[in-house]
Amino acid sequence: MKGTGTLSKYWMFSDDYTQNPYPMLARLRQEQPVAKVETPDGVRAWVVTRYDDVRTALSDPRLSRDIGRLYGALGRQLGRELPTTDEISNHLANSDPPRHTPLRRALSFAFTPKRVKALREGWHQVVDDLVDEMVRTGGKDLNRGLSEPLPIITIAQLMGVPDSDWPQFLVWTDTLRRVDASDPTGIKARHTKELSDYIRDLIARKQRRPEDDLISALVHADEDKRLDAKEALSTAFAVMTGGNDTTTSLLNGAFTALLTHPAEAAKIRADPGLLPGAVEELLRYTAPVINSLQRVTLEPVELSGVRIPRDEIVIISIASANHDPDAFPDRPDELDVTRKRPAHLSFGHGIHYCLGNHMAKALTEIAVQRVFERFPGVRLGVDASELRYQPGLIVRPLVSLPVVLGPPA
Repeated sequence: MKGTGTLSKYWMFSDDYTQNPYPMLARLRQEQPVAKVETPDGVRAWVVTRYDDVRTALSDPRLSRDIGRLYGALGRQLGRELPTTDEISNHLANSDPPRHTPLRRALSFAFTPKRVKALREGWHQVVDDLVDEMVRTGGKDLNRGLSEPLPIITIAQLMGVPDSDWPQFLVWTDTLRRVDASDPTGIKARHTKELSDYIRDLIARKQRRPEDDLISALVHADEDKRLDAKEALSTAFAVMTGGNDTTTSLLNGAFTALLTHPAEAAKIRADPGLLPGAVEELLRYTAPVINSLQRVTLEPVELSGVRIPRDEIVIISIASANHDPDAFPDRPDELDVTRKRPAHLSFGHGIHYCLGNHMAKALTEIAVQRVFERFPGVRLGVDASELRYQPGLIVRPLVSLPVVLGPPA
């Protein structure tokens, strides 16, 4: 696909790109596989778009996730210091080895497929309760009614938050998701502090009286797998905030894709056993994480013949890699729920591969299964062209997902 004209340096922040990034990404893969972009506040970055380069970049130790180095590079471009906080400084997504290694070992020990499996049956009830509330109140937005609250509630449950506190978690996370960075009223800063204070208190309670939950497992593990209070705070904050947005994006993407591809949805309705494989394809097709967390180069790095200098910001396009015809030669821009083992990169690759992948996939399977079982005639409430997305570097949030549930089965 050949493009015309010169790219604006702000191309990644245009509305055309936000609403449908795939035509632009296809052009970049062919013409500028490592392309320059600038953010509206003046940060310069390099965007990697080809599957092989993306997979390489995700596991290249010269591309650092260390938050101090990353903020240092960003601060030098902006001409001001970017302070770090306890909430972001001490978890594995924001660190490199050797610091990263014990943190990942600890979370791998606590955040296991077995733990997810033990909670899975209860998640059916959470989905049904949320859908029941939509029916009771006449709600028509699947985003607000199901996709947003479901990850918040189930992650709070995983962490050992009492169910009486779930409504407050919904308030805090809703603020963190919806209030922009400028925070003119100060509500985002206040709710961030309230959530941090709550998590600190929760950690202290679990240290005194452990239960069968993620926080207890993190602070009461064997010495080589145990997190201290600051590490547990940072990890819990990352799971609570990062896991919510990405799983919401996956749920919205899955429902949107299936409701706009009725023939593919019909295959799942006819054979629910297809769901696990279908979720893998939905992860590839929808790319709920459109770009990975940014990296900074520790030394010059060459990808597709382009030399990226030291101390530069790199954005790794998961959405582009997942639609690269060199990696997916069989109709990469089409949804096929029977596609054989799509080797998508939606959970990353290498040492930062997402540990929450079991939970995200389980929630998506359960949500799709229950909605389709309970409402066989569910359909979009608007034309697909009317759906709108908000700009975002990591996820591309859907503003709303209007549906008509139809009569129950």
